[in-house]
Amino acid sequence: MQQRPGMTVPLPGHLHAQRDNYKKLADLGYTDIWSAEADGADAFTPLAMAAAWEPRLRLGTAIVPAYTRSPALMAQSVATLADAAPGRFAIGIGSSSNVIVERWNAIPFVEPYKKVRDIVRFLQDAMTGEKITKQYDTFNIDGFRLGIRPETKPQILVAALREGMLKLAGREADGQ
Repeated sequence: MQQRPGMTVPLPGHLHAQRDNYKKLADLGYTDIWSAEADGADAFTPLAMAAAWEPRLRLGTAIVPAYTRSPALMAQSVATLADAAPGRFAIGIGSSSNVIVERWNAIPFVEPYKKVRDIVRFLQDAMTGEKITKQYDTFNIDGFRLGIRPETKPQILVAALREGMLKLAGREADGQ
């Protein structure tokens, strides 16, 4: 198995001042950078900046909560970053926690397995560029089609700690 040394971003300091740090990471042999969402920067902005600043780095989210963006907005964010960094972006989706989802975002944290599964399925569907009208268990989509279809479909990964999510990752995602 190929090793891919990675670093979590953003690094300390202001986002606008991190260009040189991303270049240093690549120079030091890091191949991947991974961002997340909790109470700091959103997961996509640091990666979008890195996509423009350092083409040697693979970009990924570890993780974006399945609850905190609507399905269409999630697909738009994923497609946009995949289009900005063709073949270099992987989206990591997970359930997050009841604190982040319910207490901080005022969204009910119900059926996390189904929510992650449905977002993964929807992203797989959306990345085809076809119009989607479909009922998923946790939401419905009526006529959505991405306006940006990336040249290279991003890897869709599932953050998994327990058996059910591990099986989901193996069955429906591109990995964990």
